[in-house]
Amino acid sequence: MRILLIEDDEVLTNILIESFKKQHYLVDAVNNGLQGWEYAQSAQYEIILTDIGLPQLDGISLCQKLRAEGNKTPILMMTAKDAINERILGLDAGADDYLFKPLDLAELHARLRALLRRREVQPVTVLEMGGLRLDPSLGMVTYDDRLLKLTPKEYLLLELFLRYPLRLFSRGHLLEHLWTVDDLPLEESVKAHVKGLRQKLKQVGMPESIENVYGMGYRFKPPEFSITESKPGQISLSDRQLETEKTIERQFDRSMVQLWQQYRGLMVQRLEVLQGAVSIAQARTMSSSERSAAVGAAHKLAGVLGMFGKDRGTRISQDIERLLETEPPLRDEAIELVELVKRLSLVLNLDETITPIVSATKVTNVTIDRGETSPITKIMVVDDDSCLLSFLSSILEPWGMNMTGIDNPLMFWELLGVIAPDLLILDVEMPQMSGIDLCHSVRNDPQWQGLPIIFLTARRDRDTIQQIFAAGADDYLSKPVIDSELVLRINNRLERTRLLQTFATKDSLTGLLDRPHSQQRIEELLQQAIRDNAPFSLAILILEDLDVTDCQYGYQAVNLVLQQWGHLLRSRSSSEREFSSGFVDRLIGYWGNGEFMIALPEMNKIEAEVRLESIFLLLRQQVFIALNGDRFQVNFRWGIVEYPTDGATLQTLCRAWRELVID
Repeated sequence: MRILLIEDDEVLTNILIESFKKQHYLVDAVNNGLQGWEYAQSAQYEIILTDIGLPQLDGISLCQKLRAEGNKTPILMMTAKDAINERILGLDAGADDYLFKPLDLAELHARLRALLRRREVQPVTVLEMGGLRLDPSLGMVTYDDRLLKLTPKEYLLLELFLRYPLRLFSRGHLLEHLWTVDDLPLEESVKAHVKGLRQKLKQVGMPESIENVYGMGYRFKPPEFSITESKPGQISLSDRQLETEKTIERQFDRSMVQLWQQYRGLMVQRLEVLQGAVSIAQARTMSSSERSAAVGAAHKLAGVLGMFGKDRGTRISQDIERLLETEPPLRDEAIELVELVKRLSLVLNLDETITPIVSATKVTNVTIDRGETSPITKIMVVDDDSCLLSFLSSILEPWGMNMTGIDNPLMFWELLGVIAPDLLILDVEMPQMSGIDLCHSVRNDPQWQGLPIIFLTARRDRDTIQQIFAAGADDYLSKPVIDSELVLRINNRLERTRLLQTFATKDSLTGLLDRPHSQQRIEELLQQAIRDNAPFSLAILILEDLDVTDCQYGYQAVNLVLQQWGHLLRSRSSSEREFSSGFVDRLIGYWGNGEFMIALPEMNKIEAEVRLESIFLLLRQQVFIALNGDRFQVNFRWGIVEYPTDGATLQTLCRAWRELVID
């Protein structure tokens, strides 16, 4: 469980944090209401625990703001024992419960568990699966009665997997649920913790259960969950996936052979630059331009050799780059430089043909749809190394990603608008302009400031990484690039971007498309019906007397009605066979003031009435409970109009509906 704690008393904050940690809870702690608002907006929490008397924004005002924005997270308020007015104001503002100070920690934890139960989150006392047993009350994990000693993060990771078996978690999702805002690591940390958990489960004899779904994340598949065998003559999903994996690996292997042959001459040139630098370094007459050329050659070799399976060459090139940056190199360093260049020449062995490279990480559980409806992801890469650009293209294109490489950063702005990429990959060090400068300029441009940006760099020092993120980067990868890791990072970043875009198009209370986006979509469907000479119906529902409900029971009651209606329309419509899987997001919209729009393409008015009859009946049966305990229902008016009988535009259809139902 993840908790947001808002308390300005440092002593109490520390006590609560220690108490929560013993229960394996994650805590983000802030000391003023304004920070609490920002944290609640930027992350998901199971509980918000807040004091009332807070600086900058008091707890009651904070609660009102959160509820007004549609935030449904349970809020537990802390108040003085004799402050009756504060408790009343807090509950009226939308708080779910309160506690008296000084706090009783046992009561605090009991109230937290009670709030979770109200959210229909059923806390399981003991989680058991295939001999694996996790007891949250004791913080103990066993497998066949053998105790597992897990780190706190490994424990939380396993608990999440056991609560949601077979659910797929991206690395970004795991970061959100298992780390606090102030302690967010790089996505590499997730990989390390998953690896550690796997090893400890294996040590006690448990079969492999944590699957790495390539390019998407992880899931827990207990041994008892097996893939259904396909009938004779049929190809199972796993067989198709396996064939896809083999096809992609073969494409990758062929691309690597071709790329090595294509760029072996360039590798020779870079090695010759380093060999020339050796004799100059021995004579101690190296100019700044000669040094810069040698450093650049070593840097580029370090960035690409590992991609061709020559990891040792990458390490040697990095050592050469480090020595060349010493100005001037000492005698012992010059001797070491000679030896390193000799070793690099042997590693490259440029007279040999490269052998096929197998992907460093096994490709599993991925399906690529090449149908016409599959969206093409557009990737733009800016790097002055043409060899690297070709390598990246060979990685990305088999996965349905259309990559455009630019080796001259001065052309960046000229091509950005033409390409309109979904994601941007930048090199840090380039001769004409650094990737960090480009990143700064992109983040300051209103049109492109939300574009996801990933950096590639051969440098791993702290200063470089800090500069990358300070410039506004979303992620970075170290050269040489591992193909599987690159695809995974890109997919994770695009997944987050799509999620944010989805939130931006939805009404916060109902979860349905907001007016601008639903209106645009409905007009598109209507135009399609006109082109195809097909029927089209539009159902409009209006909740009556919302202002009366507000005056009688408060705005919380109005919000409750809208939330429930949105939930019913989404879940009911998506479960009906007659609606397509995209019905919820594409065809239902909330236009505000209690007005819901339902577009039904390829249906006349009679067919639409039949399809919606069960939904209307369900809505009429809803009973709501106000904060004062009163039970109430809401009335609504509805009607259906159709094209072309009632109009040929969305405006004329809406006018016809109002004449039919209201006037």
